[in-house]
Amino acid sequence: MRLKSLYISQYKNLRDFSLSFDGSSFIDVFVGKNGTGKSNLFEALIEIFRHIDEYHRGKASCDFDYKIGFEIMDKTTEIAWNSGKLIINGKERKTIGKTPLPDNVLIYYSGHNDTVANLVKQYEESFRKRIKRADFEEARFFIGIGPEYKELLLAVLLMQSETSKARYFICQKLGIETVASEAKLVLKRPAYADDSRFDIEFNDETDRYWKPDGITKNFLNRLHSCINSGSAVRSEGYFPAEDRYILYLDIAKIRKEFADLSAQELFRQFDNLKTLGMLAEIAIPLQLNGGVNATISHFSDGQFQSVYIYSIVELFKDRNCFTLLDEPDAFLHPEWQFDFLKQVIEITDTNAKNNHLLMSSHSAVTLIPHDKKKIKFFDIKNNRANCYDLPKSVAIKKLSADLIKYSEQEQLLSIINAIQIENKPVLFTEGSTDPVIIKEAWYKLYDVEMPFIPFYAFSCTYIKQLLTDNRIHAEMGGLPVFALFDFDKAYDQWNGLNGIISETDPFKGMIKKWAEGESYALMLPVTANDEIQKQVIRNAATGETFGGESCYEIEHLFYGHNATKNYYQHEPCVGGTKIVFKSDGEKTAFAKEVVPRLDPTCFEVFRPMFEFIKSKCLSAVDAKEGI
Repeated sequence: MRLKSLYISQYKNLRDFSLSFDGSSFIDVFVGKNGTGKSNLFEALIEIFRHIDEYHRGKASCDFDYKIGFEIMDKTTEIAWNSGKLIINGKERKTIGKTPLPDNVLIYYSGHNDTVANLVKQYEESFRKRIKRADFEEARFFIGIGPEYKELLLAVLLMQSETSKARYFICQKLGIETVASEAKLVLKRPAYADDSRFDIEFNDETDRYWKPDGITKNFLNRLHSCINSGSAVRSEGYFPAEDRYILYLDIAKIRKEFADLSAQELFRQFDNLKTLGMLAEIAIPLQLNGGVNATISHFSDGQFQSVYIYSIVELFKDRNCFTLLDEPDAFLHPEWQFDFLKQVIEITDTNAKNNHLLMSSHSAVTLIPHDKKKIKFFDIKNNRANCYDLPKSVAIKKLSADLIKYSEQEQLLSIINAIQIENKPVLFTEGSTDPVIIKEAWYKLYDVEMPFIPFYAFSCTYIKQLLTDNRIHAEMGGLPVFALFDFDKAYDQWNGLNGIISETDPFKGMIKKWAEGESYALMLPVTANDEIQKQVIRNAATGETFGGESCYEIEHLFYGHNATKNYYQHEPCVGGTKIVFKSDGEKTAFAKEVVPRLDPTCFEVFRPMFEFIKSKCLSAVDAKEGI
């Protein structure tokens, strides 16, 4: 699903409003100060798709004319509403018929825009009236995801098999070490059962769960078969005084019983219970890394933001969806705002083809790391909303009123200010996935908190500049600065740094200290693998290397293992062939999904480098404390 074009005759301050999309982006970001029309655009899109959905059911009312073009499965469709007439692909129609439509419109709302939340609730009310007797194929077109979905999203993903990519991501992201074998489900009297006809007298198949019907009855009957029949002494079953059920469900039984449903279909069934007002609680006990017992309340909204987005995209990845994210960064700390888009893009890069995300924001900090050169910017002229493409630097300047200066150096200075809250040194890397791998390596080798922050800094040329920038050192307050260079052309940048070499062994990671300050340039340590060594080491006896002619990046550290063999290939070069990583596009998946599964012994090559960094971090802390 990709939105291609949009016209709105008049909706609030959107008058004769037109937009076009290039069709290639997974996510389009709309920015502008408060009151410029971003949320009005989202509201209008909800109204347009509501009108299309209801027209499909025989209802038809919309207070404004519109024309919307979108592409599904390489087929472009244009639907217009003009003076009470429905026009599809240029022809007037009486019905929607078999016109391709999105499977779902997904809406994330953070709670600051009541209108968006109310539009979603209006649809839910209409759906709620149908769902009790809905046939099995009934599905909610609009799905609103807000903070109240924490429990349900987490539970459905953790119910997946232990080999599930989605389950693995959630555990990694939230630091979950173990997941209990059963889920607690609390059901309360639903909205449809508001009179005595639905009272529970026998609590058997005749009246159990307030006499549901249709898909609701079928789903609850199947859930009933998953009740854990263990001998644990606890309060469970139906409680007449409270008019609610407390059930303990065996997760293994759920996986078996609902093997015919995808994670998205299972979510939809639970969500139907939530829409009916029947789902009061669903929880799975957890244990976090370090042995801490946890519930969903342990996780902050900041921790959960990317989980929301990942959950939406992962659950609906096999459906053609249109997703609206209405200022999801509105209540985040600036440091989390900065990371937000990067996390969204990283976790969704493999599932982007079926889902088009539109996100609104008024945060300049969120915009800084966005990789698009132009941004859709909202402002007001003559009491009308306008939206046009601006260079990112100009958009940030307008948003921040010059409070944030956009450049690579100023961007990093602002982030280092945030890092100072943790009072830790920083390790700059030239690869975007290097920080992910470095964090994984540290915690494979050590049981203590990482004493530094690995931070992606674009290129070997730029990280050399950062090492010698006095403004960086002023911001760091006496803490050391480190930078990690790949063993390839980046060697020339490392070698050109004015300083003293303190470690010459390439297998430990060569180290050079900047002559004028506490900066340390580190070369990536060389692995013991014979094939890879040949791409770096010219003379094993003397330790002489090929210098800038070497071919060695952080991914080469993991060559030679069964779990990684499919990620490398041989390419011709002068004098033979060289081993390279197959695709830059696979580096994120490799770092997040493959590297964490490797044995701790695979990371020992990092230890000498880590020990050096650790010693300098401790020395800096001692110096600051006057020890």
